[in-house]
Amino acid sequence: MTSRLPLRQGQQGFSLLEAIVALTIMATCLLALYAWLSTSTFALGRARASAQALQDARVGKAIVETINPMKDPTGSRDLPPLEIRWKARPITERRTGMSRAGTATQFDFRLYEVDVEVLRSGTVVRDFSMRKTGWEAARPILPVED
Repeated sequence: MTSRLPLRQGQQGFSLLEAIVALTIMATCLLALYAWLSTSTFALGRARASAQALQDARVGKAIVETINPMKDPTGSRDLPPLEIRWKARPITERRTGMSRAGTATQFDFRLYEVDVEVLRSGTVVRDFSMRKTGWEAARPILPVED
């Protein structure tokens, strides 16, 4: 046997006002949830793009580490979808390399400021500057005398 709560005279369910209030509360909560999800999704996209740009910059730095700015003061390397461009400018005078014994070595050196641009699909994703030593063989290797 089930017992039913007695209804008040004339009451048959929710009133229109109660339904409107419930829908307003639900809509407010859903809007807040949507705003939070939208912001989180946008932030995740920015974080991924930033991580990708950082990885691209590391690739660019690794490529520039292999160049000799005295030999190649400007240039680029294509590593699809990346392109690495650099431009080096000297910041010191050319110096003769010295051995521990105080004699001139085969090489001359110069310090360069290297400006680097990393492009992904033609768009610059990172640009940075680094210092790099350039070298050039300026003297012949002297034979060791016994």
